[in-house]
Amino acid sequence: MKHPRTVAMAGVLTAGIGLGVLAMTLKIADGTHTVLDTTLSTATGFLFLLAGAVAQVRRASNPIGLLIAVAGLALFAEDLQFAGDPLAHTIGLALPAASSPVIAHLVLAFPHGKLRSRWERVLVFSAYAVVFGSAVLGLLVNDDPRNLAAVAASPEAEQLVKRLLELIGAVIGAGVVVVLLYRWLAGRLPQRRLLSPVVAIAVVGAVCTTVGSALGSGHPYSEPLLDVYRISFCLWPLAFLIGVLRARVGNAEMIRLLLERDGSGLAALVQDDEVWKDSRSIDALNAAAGLVLDNQRLAAELEERLTEVQASRARIVAAADDERRRVERDLHDGAQQRLVSVVLLLRMAERRLGDELTPAVAALLTSTIDELQATVTELRELARGLRPAILTEAGLIPAVRSLLDRIPLAVDLAGADVPRLSGAVEATAYFVVTEAITNALKHAQAREVRVSIGVEKDGLRVDVHDDGTGTADIDGGSGLHGLRDRVRALGGELTVFSEPGSGTTVSAVIPLNG
Repeated sequence: MKHPRTVAMAGVLTAGIGLGVLAMTLKIADGTHTVLDTTLSTATGFLFLLAGAVAQVRRASNPIGLLIAVAGLALFAEDLQFAGDPLAHTIGLALPAASSPVIAHLVLAFPHGKLRSRWERVLVFSAYAVVFGSAVLGLLVNDDPRNLAAVAASPEAEQLVKRLLELIGAVIGAGVVVVLLYRWLAGRLPQRRLLSPVVAIAVVGAVCTTVGSALGSGHPYSEPLLDVYRISFCLWPLAFLIGVLRARVGNAEMIRLLLERDGSGLAALVQDDEVWKDSRSIDALNAAAGLVLDNQRLAAELEERLTEVQASRARIVAAADDERRRVERDLHDGAQQRLVSVVLLLRMAERRLGDELTPAVAALLTSTIDELQATVTELRELARGLRPAILTEAGLIPAVRSLLDRIPLAVDLAGADVPRLSGAVEATAYFVVTEAITNALKHAQAREVRVSIGVEKDGLRVDVHDDGTGTADIDGGSGLHGLRDRVRALGGELTVFSEPGSGTTVSAVIPLNG
């Protein structure tokens, strides 16, 4: 379905072309018009129609094109007064200056097609009311025998109405020129470029008509000034068309300026064709560009801070590993060795005083030695769990095999061609396997565990699946949750898939450069 404005434009163009041909024929047949007058008036009307059609095609959402075309139609409608047919002649007498209010409307609504201020609306409404109201009054008192609407024919009244129409028309025309000049002076450079041709022609036309009227019809300069006015008026539709086309170029220039603002590149900025409505639109675009640039700066700062947070998390993991190794050494070289020494001393005392000890004391001494030996074993396992020496010396796969050899479950390990990686990556992968198997033993009641370790394109992948109850929750305890934080600190991700009856799968992907 076509847009109503498009349908209206088609009707205006069709009627305008028909009236244009008719008007040219009537003026030639009338014989009172010069060739220059007939040529310029006909060319002006057709140029308005052409400019309106082009503006409608280029800016279909803007009513300015339809308004330009209506101005051309109104110009041709004025020439119906030269028709010999009484009905057409009467219609022409009712439209002696039909183009004047339309052109005033067009000038004040250019380039966005809407009247913005109250004064502009008052001027346009006054122009329509005065022109058509005076035309109706003049029609009623016109003594032309072909006038079908004459009620009280009076040449004096007719001249009075014409004079009144001229005076009020001059006032309205002056008001339009004043508003145009104010908009031009108050506007910014892009807006001035759009308005300059329209303002220039309006000023030239106003000066020519004012000076010509002041000099009188008999003055030798009166007719040349009238010709200058006709020529400038003929150029007016071209001025409107240039403004419409320049608005397109202005859009591209604004985009280029925004793209180059502050030397920063903007990703995209979508704007409407009616960007040059007034200076406030330019201010809004300028503010929008500032907001985009501010967002870019904030995004850059956020990315920088995110990078710093990731680096700090990696440093925390490294520091934790260093602290874990220190605790491991302290346990091995400190408390563990002391306890071993105490066990040896107690065994030596037991051998030397064995015959002298009462059965109760001997039993107590043996129990104490056993408890100390269990404590040493627990410390040794704790130190090994912090970071087994085999992990540092042989790598991830041997360390995992050593861990699985001590697990009272059926374990299937799939891991081949895994090269030596950074200590943080190997340690994190080892702890993923350790935590997953510990949960399978303690909580899942699993009977079988499958461990898969391999290097993929996106990093080191570790998968641990058990056939247990499938009740694991990554947010339900501190073990998996803390392990996920450790994996994320290296830029990786840890996921847990667990369903009742289907077991649990713990998967981690760790970047190789983590």
